[in-house]
Amino acid sequence: MPSRWEMPPVYLQSGAPETESTSTLHAPGLLGARFTIIEPQRQQPGVETAGAGRSKRYQLIKTDSTMSVAPYAGATAWWTDRARYMVTTSASPSSRNDVARIFLRAWEHAGDYMCVQIGGPRIVKFVDASMAALAAGDGVVPSATDSKVQREAAGTAPTYTLMGRVSAPLTKDPFAATALVDLDIPETT
Repeated sequence: MPSRWEMPPVYLQSGAPETESTSTLHAPGLLGARFTIIEPQRQQPGVETAGAGRSKRYQLIKTDSTMSVAPYAGATAWWTDRARYMVTTSASPSSRNDVARIFLRAWEHAGDYMCVQIGGPRIVKFVDASMAALAAGDGVVPSATDSKVQREAAGTAPTYTLMGRVSAPLTKDPFAATALVDLDIPETT
């Protein structure tokens, strides 16, 4: 278990958090490590822009091999064992406020070690009913449906842990039930 919240040198076998999915860790002490990556902003040569890029915050976790829904890009993760940094896609009434992170990809094998996203922009999967009224600035909370989130109208007190806000300008795909969310998931573990 890491001894501090931020561990800058995090070794990923795939080379990037977006593609990490491995059955063994290079260094088991890295499990649970959190790190931030600032993606460069694309710009025209010689043109200065405000803000070098958007930062994304990640954590290295272990997936629960008994999930009923396999993880996929944009799926919500809930904690099954915080001490072992283990997450699942299975929602339960008692776990709705125990949201962990957002998956970046599908796993290659049950029980893999992967990176999940805590903060920054991410395409997230919503329950279908939330898509019709989705608007920029709406809150995003975990739903009762495995691996999905739901919207909370802007200005409404969230019923569950607030995971972030729908990005402005609104970027959504109603057919895939996905939208771009500025994640800001509480880091309690």
